[in-house]
This record gives sequence, C-alpha cells and structure tokens, in this order.
Amino acid sequence: MDALNDSVQAQFREVLAQRRESLNKEIRAKLSEARGERIAPDASASTDGGDRATLDVAGELDLAEAVRDGDELRDVDAALGRLDAGTFGICTDCGDAIAIARLQAYPTAKRCSPCQQAREKRAGSVVHKF
Repeated sequence: MDALNDSVQAQFREVLAQRRESLNKEIRAKLSEARGERIAPDASASTDGGDRATLDVAGELDLAEAVRDGDELRDVDAALGRLDAGTFGICTDCGDAIAIARLQAYPTAKRCSPCQQAREKRAGSVVHKF
C-alpha cells in the first residue's frame, strides 16, 4: 500500500479531531457527574443506605467511563501525533502500511492486523503466577 495521500490524511485528521473534542466533553461531563453524586450523599442526611450505595456505584461507573475515555483520548492524541510526524498508517512494530480498511474502522490503530493479532496472541498466552 502506498503512503496515504494528503486528502486521505486530512480526512483522518478531521475524524480524529472530532473524536478528540467529543471525548473531552464526555470526560468533563462524567467527572462533573461523579463529583455531584459523591457530594449528594454527604449533603443529604436523609439518604438511606440503599440510595447511598446506588449513588456510590453510579459515581464509580462515571469515573470508570472517564478513565476509559481518557485512555481513548491518549490514543487519539498519539494518532494525531503520527499524522504530524508523517508516520500515520505505518505499523509501529513491522513498519509496513496499515490497511486503509483497518484505519477506517479503527483510526487510532498503530499496528497492522497481523502484528496486532500476534501481540494479542502473546498477551493471551501469558501465564500469571500468584
């Protein structure tokens, strides 16, 4: 596969920039919701144990979603960095081009499908000893 032309790179840059903006909004909203849900039980002495537990779980879910979104935001920023560096669409493991279909489905991909599959296979075969 040839290097991505300027037009295709511009399309990916736009998709990634829009996703970045969306993630930033989602993170701010989730953190705000989590703060509100953590404060609410303390502010209300009339909240019973079940309601408090529900609010605690909801706050934890908001925080978990914000962390997940933060991880995706780092991937988006890294992909934008690869666009700036001229390495977007090049596998970080083998140096081959990443298929355009893979990039369209997963714009933050940093590995070609064969390298990603090999990585996942190695990660799945790791034996943890406790």
